[in-house]
Amino acid sequence: MNYRIKWLSSICYVSMMLGLATSCAEGVDDNERFSAGVSNTQLEAPKLTEENLKVLVGGDGSESVDVSWPVVLGAGGYLANVDIVNDPTNPISVIKDLRVDGCHFAFPREVDTKYEISVSTLGNEKLNNKGSVDASLISYSTMLPATLIPEGQEISQFIAANLPDGDTSETAFELVAGGEYELTGNADLKLANVTIRGDRYNRPTVNIMQEGCITTQNGVKIRNINFDMSDAPLTSFICLSADPNPMFSTEALGIKALASNVKDGFIVPNPISIESCNFRNVPSSIVWTNQIGGGTSGWALSNLRIDDCVVQFNKQNYKPAINLEDNWGFAGIRMMTLSNSTFYNLANIKCRFLRYGVRMNPEQAFGPGATTDHTMSHCTFYKTFTGDQFANNMDNSKLTATITHCIFYDIMRLDQYCFRSGTSVVPSDNVSWLAGDEPKLHSNVLKMSDEVDPDFAGPTGNMFDIEQVNGGVSFRPQAAICVTNKIGDPRWFE
Repeated sequence: MNYRIKWLSSICYVSMMLGLATSCAEGVDDNERFSAGVSNTQLEAPKLTEENLKVLVGGDGSESVDVSWPVVLGAGGYLANVDIVNDPTNPISVIKDLRVDGCHFAFPREVDTKYEISVSTLGNEKLNNKGSVDASLISYSTMLPATLIPEGQEISQFIAANLPDGDTSETAFELVAGGEYELTGNADLKLANVTIRGDRYNRPTVNIMQEGCITTQNGVKIRNINFDMSDAPLTSFICLSADPNPMFSTEALGIKALASNVKDGFIVPNPISIESCNFRNVPSSIVWTNQIGGGTSGWALSNLRIDDCVVQFNKQNYKPAINLEDNWGFAGIRMMTLSNSTFYNLANIKCRFLRYGVRMNPEQAFGPGATTDHTMSHCTFYKTFTGDQFANNMDNSKLTATITHCIFYDIMRLDQYCFRSGTSVVPSDNVSWLAGDEPKLHSNVLKMSDEVDPDFAGPTGNMFDIEQVNGGVSFRPQAAICVTNKIGDPRWFE
């Protein structure tokens, strides 16, 4: 997701948490609270260990870290600081010189983040006590412990050798910062819920070649990696297993027993998430579900997320970007979020962005009362794809599509995605434009967007250069409505 937007919300959350902080002895005078007869003393900082750190979960699912410590007798309070040290040479302050009158404070807990926490003791003039000379320091990380893949290792072979059969736990692999890798075979994640991550400030590059792809059943999170698919022969990036484990079936999950209309099929229970990655020359699909069981059953996704990415296609076939078309009897994405990302294509080819092989009521995959919630926010779509419907076979009677601050340039039949009978659509500040002679947008598309040429600064037709920060392209819109309302991928406004 956009790191700066997220950071602003985190700061607001810190303010709320600090307002809730309580002292370790309410209703007493400061001198009584901290003195206990201690005076004329050089005080020490409170000792911090892992036992002093506790994760708190808010009602909206957000997390924070509560830092607490035993009282230092004779203290006049405490001074707290928290820095993000993912890049140790460039720490980012979360909390700066916060005076704490009690014995704890809290700060937002973000994923894949390393923190340094410091607490020092303040002096007490009334008791002639001096503050601590040094602060107590403790490191804290939200990064899942990972197995490092040495640079030069072929990724699919390394994962096969280091991922035990039958392991359904959350597992992580980490690539060397700035490293170069090859993925030439099927990196089968088996039954595990896997994170594959690089370094946020110095992304490694993975060259996908031959039959290289990532196959999952239980979900996968991929973060902070550049992928070059220039030598990938029509392979897709993420595939669903052609040999699904029965534990993921609607029957084993208990869904089929809930209603007679639930179909036989398989559910990916955890998110498929791609965050802060760049792609060059994707020749086929980002996500593809293989045909299973002779076309009578297939996969549905619980949650698909693409955030803070640039995905440059160079389409060499007619397969959709998000491809569930081969599951003729079963398909669906219950929750989909595309945010703060750019999707663009160099090849003029007729295909869809999202396609189901069957018009699927989500209740038939996820059980009674299930709905489909799709969100697209602050994204730029450029020629993805020209000449065909943006999506098809959507059961829009159960779809809530929230589309806000997006640019759709030369995108055909967006109405087929989010406008059918019974659809709930929440559009806001979108722009659509068709290139060519006297193009006409569908009337339903005009209901959710302004017909305006975004007037990109360009270049927009270049292959993405993963050696450059923004790939040697610019999709910064120059149209006034886009600039004023910050419509499109936020990276182009930085």
